[in-house]
Amino acid sequence: MTQKKNIIYNATIALLAGILLLSYFYTPAIAQPGTANDPLVSQRYVDERIAELQTQIALLQTQISSLQQGQGTPGNSQVVPFTPLFVPSGSILIAEAGVEFILRSGNAIVIAGPNGLVDVTAGRDIANGHAISRNHLMLVPATDGRGLSFSTDAWVMIKGGFTVVN
Repeated sequence: MTQKKNIIYNATIALLAGILLLSYFYTPAIAQPGTANDPLVSQRYVDERIAELQTQIALLQTQISSLQQGQGTPGNSQVVPFTPLFVPSGSILIAEAGVEFILRSGNAIVIAGPNGLVDVTAGRDIANGHAISRNHLMLVPATDGRGLSFSTDAWVMIKGGFTVVN
C-alpha cells in the first residue's frame, strides 16, 4: 500500500513540476509587451488617432448645433410643405417635374403621355385618361405637359411648380 502511495505522490509532484516549468517558459512570451499579443505604439500614432477623433467630435457638435437651431442637417434643403389648392370644375392643372400632390376631394383624370403619372401609394403608373384615387400620393416625373383634368370642383394638396388653366 505504501508503495502505491509513493508512486501516486511522486507522479503528482512530477506533474506539478512539469506545469510550473511550462508556465515559466510560456508566460513571458504571452505577456511580454511589444509582441503581437501586446503591441507597442508610438506617441505619434496615438496623437494622430486623437486628432482624428477630435475632428469627428467637432463635426458632430456642429451638426448637433445646427439641428438644435432648426437649420436641419448641413447640406440638406429645408422641408417644403404641401399647399392646399382649390381647383374649379373644368380646370386643367399642368405640373412640373418633381411635383407631388394628393387629391383630397373631387374627381380628376390624368393628362399625360404614354408613361402617365406615378401613384406612389399604390406603387404603379396611372396612364393617360384614367382617374386617380383620392388620398394617394402622386408624383409627376417630367415637365412635358403632364397633369390633371378636373370634372368636378376639387381640393388638392400640392408641392412644387404648377399652372392651373380654366
